[in-house]
Amino acid sequence: SVGSSLWEGTSKFTDTGGGATDVVAVRHQSGHIVCSSFHAQLPRLSKIDMMGCRVQLFVNNLPTHICMVLDRENICCFDDGSYKPASSELDTLNLRPGRNSLRYELIHPLNNDRKFSVKADLHLWMPHDKVVIVDIDGTVTKTDVAGYGAAKLGYEYIHAGVCECVTSIARQGYRVLFLTSRAITLAQSTREFLRSIGFANGGCGMPEFCLITTTETFLPSLIVGVRGADKFKTAALQEIVTAFAPEVQIRQSSSDERVPGWRMDTSPQMSHHRTAVSPQLASNLEVRDTPPDDEQASQSSTLNYQEGSNSHEGSDSDKSQAPAPSQQPPHPEGAASPGAPGVGCSDPLAGGIFVAGFGNRLTDTAAYAAVGVPASHNFLIDERSLLKTMSADSPAAFDGYMTLLPHLQRLLPALSPDGVPLGGAEGKGTCPFDCDCD
Repeated sequence: SVGSSLWEGTSKFTDTGGGATDVVAVRHQSGHIVCSSFHAQLPRLSKIDMMGCRVQLFVNNLPTHICMVLDRENICCFDDGSYKPASSELDTLNLRPGRNSLRYELIHPLNNDRKFSVKADLHLWMPHDKVVIVDIDGTVTKTDVAGYGAAKLGYEYIHAGVCECVTSIARQGYRVLFLTSRAITLAQSTREFLRSIGFANGGCGMPEFCLITTTETFLPSLIVGVRGADKFKTAALQEIVTAFAPEVQIRQSSSDERVPGWRMDTSPQMSHHRTAVSPQLASNLEVRDTPPDDEQASQSSTLNYQEGSNSHEGSDSDKSQAPAPSQQPPHPEGAASPGAPGVGCSDPLAGGIFVAGFGNRLTDTAAYAAVGVPASHNFLIDERSLLKTMSADSPAAFDGYMTLLPHLQRLLPALSPDGVPLGGAEGKGTCPFDCDCD
């Protein structure tokens, strides 16, 4: 049929190069390293069935003893079908703090001179690190589609000041995580895109970052972006939570549930690090089915600003779809989710892994809230570059990233090497972030 021919032709054009998401590894006080999944798909450049072929991992251009195998779709997995190596294997990699290059390499089974490989990065972080999540399409770029197409044509179509804002956050000591619904086969071109933008007119580029994409190929990823971005992003972020806090066991609504856009790992290697948690705490990290109201939010593009905000007014069409900005995942009294701030604590950085998020859809902000990003640090941006927090108690709106930039030192105070916020003088102005900018 015409539809199947179009699908096949598009897949050949977009999915032949393969790709891999970045990996987050956390070295704990015990010395052991716990990581997120190693998701990679090798290119389809041969008609030979390479199912079962061994794929060797290279870290910082050095061969490792860690190998994976290919399945029928050229997807890499370990011998037990999981996507995570054993902690003992990670401990032997001699990882350096921060970014480490990662390469998946396969030698052609019939031609030793022909190699297939895809690249990614492996980031070694510490348990006290704080992470800021940033969406790409519509959040870095001005719109979902035009931003990606503009980059292919050689010019930038990004929000003014976005690189300066993200760079300032990184200089304050925070880790930057780009989380996008793009296909895994576009991962390398997305890294190149992020590393190339921001230099026009003497601006700065992006800082060191971690990139997480979907585990789908091109066309399936488009469906994820439209209908299931919140589920995918929540699942991917929850997996990073378990790297920071391996004692937390993510409870899914069904053991057979498949999250669109994300291959769930069921590896047994980390089971000896995990302990049971209370049902209330586990429910904060549970992957839930999207209710009917959230299905509408999944299809909405951006949130128009509600009437009565600090700056511009928006239409009423999104008001009925928008969830209550102040709603956060509930926490039992006296306990806190590893991805969430401490209960009853006025400091949004206290006890949280993810401390701020930037997105252009309600599905983005919903996923960030699900892993504990406080409403006051959960930002929504529209095509006009207008930023608004999801907080009902102390809403704040800004005319763009450049307007937000002076507030960042109060919003995200500089961190010490141990991840402790370095306090500053109390603000005296009327700024919602209690700083002296006004």
